[in-house]
Amino acid sequence: MWCNQIPRNGVYRMIDKIIARGEELKTLQGHDRLQYLVDIAKEVKPLSDDEKIEDNKIRGCASNLWVVGEKNADGTMNYRHDGDAFITKGTAKIIIDIVNGEKATDISKLQLDDFKHLGIRELLTMQRQVGFASLIEKIIKFSLWFVRSQIIRKI
Repeated sequence: MWCNQIPRNGVYRMIDKIIARGEELKTLQGHDRLQYLVDIAKEVKPLSDDEKIEDNKIRGCASNLWVVGEKNADGTMNYRHDGDAFITKGTAKIIIDIVNGEKATDISKLQLDDFKHLGIRELLTMQRQVGFASLIEKIIKFSLWFVRSQIIRKI
């Protein structure tokens, strides 16, 4: 079996998704890429006011961004988000679309550096880059919390 025919799973599958998404985004240049972020942000369903609490807020963002995470019965994660700026919401949507439906154990093994292949960070202001990193760290921490709580229940 050739190397590229080996089924990819877990973290490697997500990294493949990140790389593929980055390749898609490379076809958009400058303003077109930013406009794309605005357009996909309009697809995001808003969170309820009860979910827009400090614990769900992403620190370091140039604008307000909230993320909630839930673990499904099969061990996969489902994240939802909302924000008050289109570029922030669009950037978050790209990241969340990559991890949604993946196992918490696999998401918890991701690192910030794995997302460099998206090529989004370079488009963002320094303040938004901080928020980008905080969002990824929060998603990983959510998954890690669910993984650890599952281990504790087994003990």
